[in-house]
Amino acid sequence: MTDEGFLRRWARRKTEARSGIEPLAEPVAPVVPPPLPAEATPVAEPVPVPLPTMDDVARLTSDSDFSAFVARGVDAAVRRTALKKLFADPHFNAMDGLDVYIDDYTKPSPVSEAMLASLEHAKNALRRAVETLDEPPAEEDVPEDTDKTT
Repeated sequence: MTDEGFLRRWARRKTEARSGIEPLAEPVAPVVPPPLPAEATPVAEPVPVPLPTMDDVARLTSDSDFSAFVARGVDAAVRRTALKKLFADPHFNAMDGLDVYIDDYTKPSPVSEAMLASLEHAKNALRRAVETLDEPPAEEDVPEDTDKTT
């Protein structure tokens, strides 16, 4: 086979097809079947691997290979116990800080005295501003050249 990639080969063949050139037959690598075992050589049958038990779970450490415990056919209780032992490692209990729900939002955070004082000051300042807008102008604020005929 040539070392050109799929897209280059596709583009070349497309250009050849447009121009009417017959594409060259590309050599195909022959498929060689695996050698057959000699008749004198006995074929070894795969030895069944015993499934892990609770005794195997008891011997697990944090450096152990846990893949045998999640294989097909393992008893659910053995699998569950092995995974509990795996995730009990402090390595898996480290918070990454990306979880937005890690805080306890059931505890109210108290408002500081300084914050309460600033809120009270703002409330009083706004009340005074609204009251000055609602009051009618005083008589001394009325200009004297207006006609006071009643």
